[in-house]
Amino acid sequence: MILINLKKICVDNDDLILYRTFHESNGRYLERENEPEKFKILWNVDDASPSVFENTQDINMLMEDLKTVLDEAHSQNDNEMCNHLKEIFILCKLCLWNNGVFYLEFTPWGVTLDSYPCNLPEKYRFNISTIDE
Repeated sequence: MILINLKKICVDNDDLILYRTFHESNGRYLERENEPEKFKILWNVDDASPSVFENTQDINMLMEDLKTVLDEAHSQNDNEMCNHLKEIFILCKLCLWNNGVFYLEFTPWGVTLDSYPCNLPEKYRFNISTIDE
């Protein structure tokens, strides 16, 4: 299952995780390694190592692929996943607005649940997919 991290590049130490989002259906929608003819960059995301999207070209290709996945989620009336994918779109835009400062990391390795800020409402702790409910 894929966890998405928004990271800030830090020159002197480890890059800082500014935000993370997760949905239990990430693997079903975002792991497309068997579909290189359909996806420009998602086909290269796998469940064995992190994928980093740092440069403008990669993030723009990721957004194109996310649009395709969003269309699939919409056609299946998967509103939760649609909201989650839109959340990832916003993270892509933050990276593009702050080119060279932020990047996205798709990682198959989760984190401990207590690493999420405890002041986040439980309903939105891992993603905003249920915001419509």
